Amino acid sequence: MSLEKNSFYNISIYLLPLASFFVLISPALTNVLILLSVLSSIIFIIINKDIEELLDEKIFICCFLLYGILLFSFFYTIAEFDEYFEVIKKYVKFLYIPFLFYLTKKLNNSENVIRYFISGCTIILFFSYCKYFSLINYELLYSLLENLNIANVKDKVINNNTAVFQDYIIQGIVLSFYSFICLIFAIRNKNLIYLILSFLAFFNVLFMNDSRTAYILIVTLLAFSLFMVIKNNKIRLSIVIVLISIFFTQFSDNLEFRIKTLHSDLSHMENNNYNSSLGLRYIWTKVGLDNLKNSPIIGNGAGSFEKSSLNYYEKNKVSSYSLYLTNNPHNEFISLSSQLGTIGFLLYFLFIYYLFNHSQKNIFSYGLALTVLISSVFNSAFYDNMLGLFLIIIISALYQNNIKFLKK
Repeated sequence: MSLEKNSFYNISIYLLPLASFFVLISPALTNVLILLSVLSSIIFIIINKDIEELLDEKIFICCFLLYGILLFSFFYTIAEFDEYFEVIKKYVKFLYIPFLFYLTKKLNNSENVIRYFISGCTIILFFSYCKYFSLINYELLYSLLENLNIANVKDKVINNNTAVFQDYIIQGIVLSFYSFICLIFAIRNKNLIYLILSFLAFFNVLFMNDSRTAYILIVTLLAFSLFMVIKNNKIRLSIVIVLISIFFTQFSDNLEFRIKTLHSDLSHMENNNYNSSLGLRYIWTKVGLDNLKNSPIIGNGAGSFEKSSLNYYEKNKVSSYSLYLTNNPHNEFISLSSQLGTIGFLLYFLFIYYLFNHSQKNIFSYGLALTVLISSVFNSAFYDNMLGLFLIIIISALYQNNIKFLKK
């Protein structure tokens, strides 16, 4: 029996680190590894009779309450059952957080989770540059994966200049956080290699990627680093000079184009055309505010956003509204407040608050809190499959505050 326990322990200790390694490489494998991690956590809890530890942190109470109310909304949701069930499946990630936190605490493998994450992202960063500079024939690679039934890579990945296996938005957000990790590691350990990796990721996201959410995140994380992590004024000035210099090269063309697109989006919105990135978020925000006004306490129930938005478009005579129908408003606050009303909004606000409050104990965790916040404002952080999985992995690892190799 002891041998079986040791084998189970030795297998479990690598599950979440491997999941973090494959975040940008294989969605299917990441999902499987996280499910196995949750299962391992449940087994450890049963063996050790540690059920009370799932409520040790206030943030975990928020997770259970949010998901519990989503389940309960079955009794009043305006959504069809398949829409309700689809949302329930997506938000089950809230339940994963306490279990994964318990597992990393029990196995003391938070540091390995971060190390494996860095390794996996470094591989993707390398292949991203190869794709941008056409050093590898990715059409052949994607065709091979599809023919072997290993993966069916989506068109928005194939047609993007830097995305390798994940959507460019997800890759941009993950590499932004990766750049932040490497920068802290480089500064605190005086490691040139990690400084180079941090810069390469920053450059990749800001000047080669198409995600404006990633632009906002990586600039925010850099600004935070300049004021809170980097104490040397000469280094701060050097970083600013390097960035300004890049803006006068051809590499700034992509960033300038994406920013100029915002002006075009605004012009379309003035003509009541919301079929653009900014326009869609604008109209979905209006729908969300209307939902909160009409059902302020408990919302319209899980999976209700698409149906409530349809009601809004018809009532306000929005033209071509079929283009704007979705259950994902790309804003977690709008999504949860529409489904769970003020109760859902406040619970998720408390969830974010506890992340920031906890980050006071460890400056590195502040980057985690900023990542979750910005991902929640410009995307539905936990509704999205891979973005949500990435966030629950880093929350479970970094909420421990025991990453020794990142401490002074």
